[in-house]
Amino acid sequence: MSRVLSAVTVALCMAGSAAFAPSSVKTSSSALNVLAPEKEVGVQAPVGFFDPLGFCKNGPYGNREENFYHYRGVEVKHGRIAMAATLGMLTQQNYHFEGYLAPSQGLSFADVPNGLKALSVVPLAGWCQMAVVIGMHEVLIKQREGRAPGDFGTGYFGFALDDQSSKQLRGLNVEIANGRLAMLGILGMFASEIVHNGEVLAETKLFS
Repeated sequence: MSRVLSAVTVALCMAGSAAFAPSSVKTSSSALNVLAPEKEVGVQAPVGFFDPLGFCKNGPYGNREENFYHYRGVEVKHGRIAMAATLGMLTQQNYHFEGYLAPSQGLSFADVPNGLKALSVVPLAGWCQMAVVIGMHEVLIKQREGRAPGDFGTGYFGFALDDQSSKQLRGLNVEIANGRLAMLGILGMFASEIVHNGEVLAETKLFS
């Protein structure tokens, strides 16, 4: 089982490594059309602009604005993943897909536990398929040049928002704030599961 988990970890790390790799297309700071990092979307009270380790100044992706542009894209991406993961944890606690995850092994979706225990239940082939899908997304779906970090040209759930309009800026601020909370939330869920010896969302019993 440890070999399976190791293989899954390596595959997922390889698929997600593109988020931190320098872009193969060099984009000038003038093309990015970005403000100073201190004035960008996502600089919110009470913390304000927060970069204690100086990633924007010392990063490998160009000047200060280009470094900020890259790291903001990574933040937005991870925030979106964390929001999906948080909702997934809450949903799977009460609902499961019908049918079989691995028909050849007689493994149904209902047999897969919620939380970290799923790592040892989902077959290696399933994890490999997920890693391939993640890798294809990294390769095929690209950030649009000159647009806000996280803009892949897929729209806002069917709604068109004018660039730099007050509605768009408010929406981007909300997304970044919710993504930050979700990253803390999903890590908190995993930590709680470990602390409570594998019991998922143990804190929810306080409200039952």
